[in-house]
Amino acid sequence: MVETGTHLLDAALSPQRVFLTRESSKENILQFLVNELGQCGEVDDVQALHTAIFTRESLMSTGIGLGIGVPHARISSVRRMILAVAVNNQPLDDYEAIDNLPVQIVFMVAGRPDQQSNYVRLLAVLSHVVKQESNRKAILSASSPEEIYQTIRQAL
Repeated sequence: MVETGTHLLDAALSPQRVFLTRESSKENILQFLVNELGQCGEVDDVQALHTAIFTRESLMSTGIGLGIGVPHARISSVRRMILAVAVNNQPLDDYEAIDNLPVQIVFMVAGRPDQQSNYVRLLAVLSHVVKQESNRKAILSASSPEEIYQTIRQAL
């Protein structure tokens, strides 16, 4: 069953997985988000998630442009599709993006291999949110994780 964007986002993201970060590199922010997803109780093998995220990233950067990174992996040790969001205090110059702009907002998605349709749908929902400049500005200017979470939800 393919879920609607709002239901899909609500199922994957909680306010507890939205962060204001102060990381200095792409590797650090990816490691931070892997660790956070690993603590949410939905990942049975955090090392497998780490390997999948970093292997995927070594094949091709997930910097989609407009200051956004969307690292993602589908592995069997994830119980259900989950999402974490980090808004870094400074742009990450080493996070290569297709438009060559540094990345400052990172959405990490993890799902199971059998969740292809909802996985693709969640990536489309995130794309819909961040393609609007006003949404990106609101996310970047938010003063709390809760404000970021509400901005993302209201953009749907």
